[in-house]
Amino acid sequence: MSLLDALAGIDTLNLIALGAVVFIGLPHGALDGALAAHFGWMESKKKAALFLLGYVAMAALVVGFWFIAPAISFIIFLAISMFHFGKGDVSSADKQFTSIESLARGGLVIAGISQFHTTDTDSIFQALVGVDTELVWLFLDAALAVTIVCCGMTMVTKKGQERGKFFGEIAGLTLIFGILPPLVGFSIYFCLIHSMRHFATMRAMLTDTISKLQITRFTVLFSAMCWAVGLILLAQQSNNIGIEPALLQVIFIGLAALTVPHMILIDGYTEYQKSRFKAEFSQPK
Repeated sequence: MSLLDALAGIDTLNLIALGAVVFIGLPHGALDGALAAHFGWMESKKKAALFLLGYVAMAALVVGFWFIAPAISFIIFLAISMFHFGKGDVSSADKQFTSIESLARGGLVIAGISQFHTTDTDSIFQALVGVDTELVWLFLDAALAVTIVCCGMTMVTKKGQERGKFFGEIAGLTLIFGILPPLVGFSIYFCLIHSMRHFATMRAMLTDTISKLQITRFTVLFSAMCWAVGLILLAQQSNNIGIEPALLQVIFIGLAALTVPHMILIDGYTEYQKSRFKAEFSQPK
């Protein structure tokens, strides 16, 4: 059976959802190449090579650790995704409660989708970590409790329009996650909310230093590299474990591998540079 024939046998909605994650969601991370150019890391072959080698090395370490300890790796991936998603969605002007709102928003995505569809998500988890998913569910039970508490605290601390906006978004996502299959609900959030917000934020920052053509070029180049590697791995894995488990492994282990350097760059170095710039700008002349 060819790879295309095998793909045709997967549920249509799930296939569309996974395709959206790959072709819409993944390119938001591919903006990291443009961000590297923004920081001047693409000005010479040496700097570009160091950035690429460092990025690939971190991703390779994640994949290697995943195969050594899949359940622990998956839990770590869920935890950092909860933080990363939440942090990117925070709308509060009050920095005092940013962490609480981050946990509320990120927890809804990670714990909410899983807990609404335990049977379906457990079958996905088994494809990623094996049949023993008990430890994963212990983490998700704790994450759900934290999410509920943080949602309540965020509703109390917000006021006026901010409270209404937060409630509307949480209620809308809860409805989507509750009604739609898990992969479809996740793809809607990942592609239409998280990725679009990231595109908008990065575009506003990057256009100060590099052209739109350069942004597009780096994004397409990095995306194409990821797609090529993913396609090779998919063809290899599908012969060993079947097309659907292979597709889930390539996409989600690949996302985990790319999320670590992406978070270091976005939530670490970029945030550090922003805070440093604000501190320098606010100092009296």
